[in-house]
Amino acid sequence: MQQSGESLADRVAYLELAPFDALEWTSRTRRLDTLWVRGGFPGSALARNDALSVRWRDGFVRSYLERDVPMFAPRLPAETVGRFWGMLAHAQSTPLNASRFAGSLGVSAPAVTRYLDLLVDLHLVRRLQPWYANIGKRPVKSPKTYVRDSGLLHTLLAIDTADELLGHPIVGASWEGFAIENLIGAAGDRRTPYYFRTADRGRRTARRWT
Repeated sequence: MQQSGESLADRVAYLELAPFDALEWTSRTRRLDTLWVRGGFPGSALARNDALSVRWRDGFVRSYLERDVPMFAPRLPAETVGRFWGMLAHAQSTPLNASRFAGSLGVSAPAVTRYLDLLVDLHLVRRLQPWYANIGKRPVKSPKTYVRDSGLLHTLLAIDTADELLGHPIVGASWEGFAIENLIGAAGDRRTPYYFRTADRGRRTARRWT
């Protein structure tokens, strides 16, 4: 019998059970856009209609904030974590600006980092690290953040249907996150994902949208 003080090293294997991805979902009777809109959690993806899918996701988000966050991080205010989660949804696929989030939430930048660490540890948010090298340009060095499940992203943004999503400004960032999660899943655990973006590109984008 193993004693409680013994290490479990070499006795335990870890497997991340992710939601449905495109490879598991695609068939003659299942549309990929349904998976994109509803996300990959079975209770949402396999619901009989959009209304039941929305109800399941609403309950999922509420249960995480009311039960899981206090259980895993009792010192962090669940309401503030929920607000931060929603703000990350609005900032889907953008480089992290902890100072901006801190100002909006009325907390410190280190507190924002703790909130983000929690959501990453709970597999609700992906923190995609930048890749950079000395190539003569100025690469962005802040991580990008994504709400990992597209269905939860849409719930946090109050998007219930495909028509609402296609008419929403987040549609491009939503598809980007959906594609990235599927690519990372297909690549496997032994691959480390990164993104690459230069500061010059960011300035041009900002000027184009002002």
